Amino acid sequence: MHNRGVTQTTTSPVTETLPDLDEGDTGPEDCAHIVDQRDPANDITAAVVEGREVTALCGYRWIPYRAPEGRPVCAECVEVYGRIRG
Repeated sequence: MHNRGVTQTTTSPVTETLPDLDEGDTGPEDCAHIVDQRDPANDITAAVVEGREVTALCGYRWIPYRAPEGRPVCAECVEVYGRIRG
């Protein structure tokens, strides 16, 4: 007996990759930074649209233009964030 019209599917587990918290040899321009968006000067959306700088918790200044996915998180920003959320 044949099983016509029956499709066999296989599923594979999905692995979620979390950002690496170790900066290693990366510079600040290669990291994902955390900004305090309570300060209107650090509104990421407005900064992207207007092409202006924002300041990270670690003090690094940059003009955001792309999503930070896949970049290591700035360890200094994480440390400062932990202190202010404390």
